[in-house]
Amino acid sequence: MANRRNITYKIGITGNICTGKSLVLNFLKRYGVNTLDPKEAALNLLSDNPLKLGIRLTEHFGPDVIDSRGRLSRKKLAGILYKEPEKRIFLEQTLTPVMREEIKRFLYSPMGTYIRAVEAPNLLEEDTGHLYDEVWVVITETTTQIERLMQRDQLAAGEASYLVNAQWPQSRKMELGHRVIDNSKDIHQTENQVRKVLDEINHRVFKVGL
Repeated sequence: MANRRNITYKIGITGNICTGKSLVLNFLKRYGVNTLDPKEAALNLLSDNPLKLGIRLTEHFGPDVIDSRGRLSRKKLAGILYKEPEKRIFLEQTLTPVMREEIKRFLYSPMGTYIRAVEAPNLLEEDTGHLYDEVWVVITETTTQIERLMQRDQLAAGEASYLVNAQWPQSRKMELGHRVIDNSKDIHQTENQVRKVLDEINHRVFKVGL
């Protein structure tokens, strides 16, 4: 029988843009799983140490993005991304090295619970599935993705559609992942899927129930 004290079971949560990865991660957190949103963690680090990026943020986001104490202003950065959503791509590319560091620290440090989950949108594209015991692919309807993206980033339908279609097909990710979480219906059905899979992992790996 596996011992929870000496085993860490690692779950990678991936999927295309606006499919509901954060929703699934939040459900896991609700059920006691130690979770990581690496982008959020990276931004928290950079709020206190913006020079860690190795670039001058003011060249891309303007001088006001750094406050009088030399810290990254999350509020001002969010305002800039809202008005100029195209800058989000640059920020995400720049955050990638910091996010990778945070993921490895989170997965392999002695802290936390025995099941850990990471939201990793580009997990399959970057071929980092080996870091996890299993990969969950979150899917939803393409029309839903477009609607959510239009609302989130204030984009026109054509722009949002372009970004959605520029990614790997969801079918390809479904083939490469270990499990599929279908978020195309109501959130209660999504939560039930998460709960069922998590209960299976507890029974199969740790021989315990939730």
